[in-house]
Amino acid sequence: MINQVKAEFLKLKYSNIFKAVPVLLGVGVILYVVFSLSGGGTQLLVSEGDEEVNTAIQGMIGFLAFTFEDLNNPQFDEILQSAMSCNVFLWIFILILVVQFFNYDYNSGTIKLPIAYGISRIKIFMAKFLTIVIYAGTFYVLFSAFTFLYTCMNVNYSPTSSEVLRYLGYVGVNYLVMISFILICLIVSICLKNIGVISTVMCLFTLGSAILYTGVWQQFHSYHILRYFIQLNPLYYWMNMGTLRLDYGIMNEMVIYFAFGVFILLPISIVLIRKQEVK
Repeated sequence: MINQVKAEFLKLKYSNIFKAVPVLLGVGVILYVVFSLSGGGTQLLVSEGDEEVNTAIQGMIGFLAFTFEDLNNPQFDEILQSAMSCNVFLWIFILILVVQFFNYDYNSGTIKLPIAYGISRIKIFMAKFLTIVIYAGTFYVLFSAFTFLYTCMNVNYSPTSSEVLRYLGYVGVNYLVMISFILICLIVSICLKNIGVISTVMCLFTLGSAILYTGVWQQFHSYHILRYFIQLNPLYYWMNMGTLRLDYGIMNEMVIYFAFGVFILLPISIVLIRKQEVK
């Protein structure tokens, strides 16, 4: 397995997506810096009016960038919100990485070579999955470190060690959500194969369910079937983490979402890979 993972990393290294990912994150860095120049703050995909809580922060879902009530006296929660605000674009980065890297061998026909040498499809799939998870996670951690450090420097805030650990914990649970979303993208890729169709379906699913969520979130738990559909969307978790709505059990839900990915989506992926016909 280790040798196969190394082989997949070499494929990634010499592919266009290896260069495209740093460029995409570079654009994200530029956007984040631009957001910081807005004196009044920037709000992205925010829905207001929580009937349960009237406070400004807990009464919203979405992504808040540099919305400090007092720049001379910034609160750590405001810094956390800003540092995590660019998670709004995270699903796009994951979708591009998964679709382009995973489907390349199948579209080009090079997937036949390792199979012909006796390497099992499951081993190839797991190596690709681990490669995507490690590569995406590395850049996500680096990007998260930048947004956090830049925000602290921008408002002259010196975080304590416990605050840094708290932020790393949030980055960790966001990463768990990312892993499950990667598995969703992989399942759709296995079933549909065509890159254009896969991208369209995943964009409609992610954006569509996010829009539905902003429309029903105040009475979210009363929509039983719709609720489970929305909870398949990573933006459901990232939108709640974006405004630190931790009193509603979102951290537990993120862990459950990760467990759903590992114990349900991953086995489904393996079954589909076994039955997949390689042409």
